Amino acid sequence: MDKTQTVLDTTINFLAQMGFGDKIKPKVSFDKESDRYLILLETDNPALLIGYHGNTLSGLQLFLGQHLHQALGEWINLTVDVNDYRVRREQSLKILADSTVEKVLETNQAYILPPMPANERRVVHVYLAEHPQVTTASSGEGKQRSVIISPKV
Repeated sequence: MDKTQTVLDTTINFLAQMGFGDKIKPKVSFDKESDRYLILLETDNPALLIGYHGNTLSGLQLFLGQHLHQALGEWINLTVDVNDYRVRREQSLKILADSTVEKVLETNQAYILPPMPANERRVVHVYLAEHPQVTTASSGEGKQRSVIISPKV
């Protein structure tokens, strides 16, 4: 059996053990470029799996990753998404970054984005990494960690 099929079977079993059974339809693909498995879960009630700001989804990804480690005997890179939540959230973060860059350039002052988890901060940092007029940094501790967008000096 190939690894993608094992990931799919383990995901189905994991969801069944959680009591979701046939309420969620998983699809698994492998992205060679990022060396990552994408597990897309389709459901009629995505809020239950996503949780507040994706916290439940992040926990689900962590636990599923541990189950897959046990099943495969190795750690694999994976991303779990529910009804394309992560794709939509990434687009929202880029829009937020763009509007904040406009404010930074208008005022020539740094702006602090709202606190966000590490994976979301990373999206902003990577998105603005090549921007010619601004720079980014993270500040704060734990759940209060934020991205600061500043003009380049």
